[in-house]
Amino acid sequence: MKNRKWWDIKAMTNAQGVAVAEIRIYDEIGFWGTDAKTFIAQLDTAAAGAAELIVAVNSPGGDVFDAFAIYNALRRYAGKVTARVDGVAASAAGLVVMAGDQVVMPENAMLMIHNPWTIALGTAADLRSTADMMDKARDGILAAYRRKSGQTDDELTAMMDAETWLTALEAQSLGFCDVIEEPVRLAASTNAAGLLARFRNSPEPVQALVETGSDAPSPTAPGGDDPPVNDPPAENPPAPAPQDPETVVVREEPGVLAAHVFNTCRTANLSMCAESIMTLTALKDRPTIDAAIRNATDIAGLCLAAKLPELTAQFVGDGLDSDQVRARLFDRVTQAQPRVNNRQQPVDGNAGGSAQGSMPGPRASSIYAARKGNTKSL
Repeated sequence: MKNRKWWDIKAMTNAQGVAVAEIRIYDEIGFWGTDAKTFIAQLDTAAAGAAELIVAVNSPGGDVFDAFAIYNALRRYAGKVTARVDGVAASAAGLVVMAGDQVVMPENAMLMIHNPWTIALGTAADLRSTADMMDKARDGILAAYRRKSGQTDDELTAMMDAETWLTALEAQSLGFCDVIEEPVRLAASTNAAGLLARFRNSPEPVQALVETGSDAPSPTAPGGDDPPVNDPPAENPPAPAPQDPETVVVREEPGVLAAHVFNTCRTANLSMCAESIMTLTALKDRPTIDAAIRNATDIAGLCLAAKLPELTAQFVGDGLDSDQVRARLFDRVTQAQPRVNNRQQPVDGNAGGSAQGSMPGPRASSIYAARKGNTKSL
């Protein structure tokens, strides 16, 4: 997966001539191969000569541990930290907002809090360890919400369990927001298309944000009161050339795609192939992932027919297709068959005799003696 930043940090001077550093988080925290360590290094550089930090957030969330690192770095900053929700601050992004000495939300912005979630593989002991780790992460999130809002643990736990979406007014009444500003035009974050698939109770304003994305009309330019001047229509305008319909691929969050891989593989009894499929596809998009799962299903069928099901995960991890697997299985099966020797020689007997001649039999003298004895008895 190609690395890219999910933030932007720049030093600037405000209207009062005070040096400030503005941090914009407009994507999933911690994804795209760039973690909080790099973020904090750049933050320290930008904040060195600044008297105030402005943290503008419009994000569906992301890696909770990277969010903890950012939260703690902002809390350690000696100057003032103003956190501003420019659209949606959900999940781990809401945790970052809680680091602000002052939290500002436009009237049409939203804050979402819920329990952390993850995807886990391994033994029963591994899963118990993961569950314990998630409980500790939840306790840390709870502490951040409690410090900012003053709400009790029981009240916060109920909101987190229910996946609670808060308007600016609701957030202010509960202590999560300090200042409400005039509504602004909401802009979809880079990965906003995955919001609906990830969250259970996303409200209509967030759904509209995801559906419209960046195609919403731009603000009116200064001097926009004058009516626009339209060019006269051309005589007999040419008919538009027919265009082939384009396939629009909605970019989903890596977390959503990873969950799709694990769920589909578990249903198809291919759980042992899930990690290999994630690695091979780099979680590019759902069609690519589904094609890889279909290929893994075909490979599993071939291995089962050859009575070698234990090779399924290896073949999938090697990136083989069904034709390549069929050839490898044929080689393995033929090599396992016993060789037939058509030139095998008799163990004993004369070379020129028949097979019957090589077998031991009664002598002629024995037959004569037996007959002679029978004649005397008559």
